[in-house]
Amino acid sequence: MKKKWMKIAALIVALLIIAGLCVFANALVGNPVSKWLATRTAEKHLEEVYGDTDFVIEKIGFNFKDTDYYAHVISPSSEDSSFSLRIGMWGQLLLDTYESRVLTGNNTQNRLYMEYRALADEVLEAPDYPFTSFIAYGDLHVGFRPADVELPADYYPEHYYIIEELVLDKKYDIRELGAKAGYLIVYVEDDIVTVERAAEVLLELKEVFDRRNVPFYAIDFVLEYPRKPEGGTTKEGRVEADGFLYTDIYEEGMIERVSAANDAANAYHAEQDRITKELIEQQEAQENE
Repeated sequence: MKKKWMKIAALIVALLIIAGLCVFANALVGNPVSKWLATRTAEKHLEEVYGDTDFVIEKIGFNFKDTDYYAHVISPSSEDSSFSLRIGMWGQLLLDTYESRVLTGNNTQNRLYMEYRALADEVLEAPDYPFTSFIAYGDLHVGFRPADVELPADYYPEHYYIIEELVLDKKYDIRELGAKAGYLIVYVEDDIVTVERAAEVLLELKEVFDRRNVPFYAIDFVLEYPRKPEGGTTKEGRVEADGFLYTDIYEEGMIERVSAANDAANAYHAEQDRITKELIEQQEAQENE
């Protein structure tokens, strides 16, 4: 009798372990039944809402963070018409991102950003790029202000180039956009970190980009000492010029302009440090009350 109860107990423990593993696996990768429900819901939604399009489901994946399924939808005829459907474990449609990604122009904007970044990489990742850069990439500060949507006048940061009508799948001249809204973010490592050296590097950077016919509107530039393998730089000190305009990069008065930009950057960081310190002091005071 005792052996019989021990077998039953072992069976119960084994079943509990298996159940626990199933729950754990379900939380990480989902389960076949829920995926089938998600697939059926996605297909039905596409047929009912987008039946007159060529949208197809590229893949359906499970997100363990929110335990929902995501159907990634694409169009073979439109590179800007990709979006996703969020579907719950029981097959309920939770979100359709078509409007927020396609109709708002977000996909088109992202495509333009990536095209300009690839253009900048042709210079920054070229074998003959003359500097060592810990951070170096191109960004595109383009904003879309649709005619039928009212937005505040200061909705976009200063120096953003606004496009009134962003056309789905339109082939924009990325170099033309780069001249109007291209931003470079470049950190250069050098053994000499002075305003004079920063001015020299900026002039050479402009020459390198001009030679490769890659326009930019402005640059966020930092000159710093070489970085150590474990992180940080070999020495303290840097020269920074944020939002330095392409049109301001020329020899006459260059050192003075870089010096003014560096002073402005130092003042900005000092103000941010002051604000952070005040917030920490306020939090500590509240905790001690």
